[in-house]
Amino acid sequence: MSLLPEKLFDLSGRVAIVTGASRGIGATISDTLAQSGAKVIGVARSDQPDEVPADGVEYFSCDINNHSAFRNICKKVFEIEKRLDILVNNAGIFLPIKREADRLKSFSGMLESNLTAAYACSIAAADHMIKAGNGGSIINITSIGGVVGFAGMPGYAASKGGLGHLSVGMAMDLGNHNIRINNIAPGYIITDMNRNTLTEDVSGRNRRLARLMLKRHGETWEVAAAALFLASDAGSYLTGDTLHVDGGWSMQGMTYP
Repeated sequence: MSLLPEKLFDLSGRVAIVTGASRGIGATISDTLAQSGAKVIGVARSDQPDEVPADGVEYFSCDINNHSAFRNICKKVFEIEKRLDILVNNAGIFLPIKREADRLKSFSGMLESNLTAAYACSIAAADHMIKAGNGGSIINITSIGGVVGFAGMPGYAASKGGLGHLSVGMAMDLGNHNIRINNIAPGYIITDMNRNTLTEDVSGRNRRLARLMLKRHGETWEVAAAALFLASDAGSYLTGDTLHVDGGWSMQGMTYP
């Protein structure tokens, strides 16, 4: 069986939840899934989204560390829509270490928000995917920081690296329900929040570009396009996998003059 391109990426009739959806990558993913036909519920801590969502996106304020609150959102969505097809775990934090005494607190905080909360969201959504019997797609937004590591951010690297491996374990557990679990590992992606940081520090920008195979930073729509692929029938035979949307950063080997 083959499908026309417009059918491969058509999400009509499907229901998605995207965390961290108030701005940046999460907001763009929400809009992209909605524009492809899905009913999208965007979730974030903010009372209101920072970016105006597209038609088809409904926004809920919820801190994903409040596991019972997120489970209630899944329950309400399922009661209304009678299905839940897609979960994108995009919400995450980076806690800089401002004092040596803060090291353990920072480490624990990132594990709680970036790994434990993502697992709690995944099992809450998967329970309803199983009830509906339609299969599903869970997409975890990790980071190249969880693949290659960076100095000064052990908690972030551990949490995102753990999230990547969590996807593999859950993919094995849920494959018999036709629920696919995959990762997207973004590299340096320009958002409104980091635009000045990535562009104004000329020296840092040049060092990053020297390592990037494509010699540019990424855009949020490029991460959203990967999410659409994994959420749709186009990615129906992928599970336990990672798409590195990083301009080649994590694949760069030794270079010689």
